[in-house]
Amino acid sequence: MIFLEGQNEHDKTTHTRVLKDDLAKLMSIKKGTGFKSLAWVIHNLLEQQPKNIATVEAVMNGNVPIVLTGRPLSGKTSFIKQRLLPTLIENPVLVVDSWGEYKELRNIGYDIYGLDFANFSDHIRFVPNSQSKVAETEIESIFAHLDMKRNAMSKWTIIVEEAHTYKNVPAFAKFLYGSRHVVRKMIAVTPQTNAFEGLEVLTVDCK
Repeated sequence: MIFLEGQNEHDKTTHTRVLKDDLAKLMSIKKGTGFKSLAWVIHNLLEQQPKNIATVEAVMNGNVPIVLTGRPLSGKTSFIKQRLLPTLIENPVLVVDSWGEYKELRNIGYDIYGLDFANFSDHIRFVPNSQSKVAETEIESIFAHLDMKRNAMSKWTIIVEEAHTYKNVPAFAKFLYGSRHVVRKMIAVTPQTNAFEGLEVLTVDCK
């Protein structure tokens, strides 16, 4: 290990130690970016880090809807399946499973229209049609139905994968933005950070 460059205490900087391989990477970035010092390289890298990292506690804090985002293959679905859902074992959950990734959950299908929402405590999924126009019609109908059942849904968590594909579906958008008055939590999962203006965005980055 070696010392990383630093300045004196009057500049509010300090010396620290880094591995040789890491120093080589920092030097390569410094050369490529033209930054005057490694301190500026590190500062720039830190500034690029997501400010709102998704944790189970952050996702479930309060009842306002959130957007769960992250680049493709960043681990959004794994975060939900492996970390979030196990904390909701005794609470009802509906996943709109746009890519059929939650095979461990029962696909409720159109039986959702006959579901007793007030006395249900399982985790289920709805898999939309693979044809986008048909899927949009299904989502419109389902969220209109959920809105009619609003008095029975206070314990529910609703998770919508690929939520950006439904952002122009009126019943879905209405339910999403008003969901804090209806369900325990609603989570819109999407790689698009700006898909739903005004909602809190939490970022998943499972490396």
